[in-house]
Amino acid sequence: MWPDEQSSGRLKDGIDEKTFKDSVIIRRFMPEDLDAALEIDQEVFGGYDPNIFAAFYEYHPISSLVAEVGGQVAGFVLGFKHLPFEGRVFWLAVKPGYQNRGVGMRLMLEVMKRFRRLGALNATLEVRVSNKKAQALYSSMGFHMIGVCPAYYSDGETALIMRRRL
Repeated sequence: MWPDEQSSGRLKDGIDEKTFKDSVIIRRFMPEDLDAALEIDQEVFGGYDPNIFAAFYEYHPISSLVAEVGGQVAGFVLGFKHLPFEGRVFWLAVKPGYQNRGVGMRLMLEVMKRFRRLGALNATLEVRVSNKKAQALYSSMGFHMIGVCPAYYSDGETALIMRRRL
């Protein structure tokens, strides 16, 4: 649950601001962010079709977000309301130079808040079985594994399905 009141020195999500190493601005994904998002996608070996990004900012504007650090797009998250009471994180990517600096966590915290505002009670995501860094982030944020999906990715890699109560 998200506290209604903000206490001194803490974010509404209950995580101490000192956790984050950079000043991060989270905002809606806009059409002008497409080139930066595609560049990040390539850098982290996502390989998604550019039309997917366009569809997200058009059809899911509330839960498609970018993180800016120093005026540059450092990462993004694409999410949507999957079921009546569930938000789904489709893709979280952070530029390699900004990884391990709190950018991904800030994006996840904000998308989960937005899912909750949309009426979601849970958030789900898939993560590559080989992506231990992402698994550690998600676990630290309260996500737990609820299933495995063999050969989920186009290269045949297995996905772990993770969920968290909002």
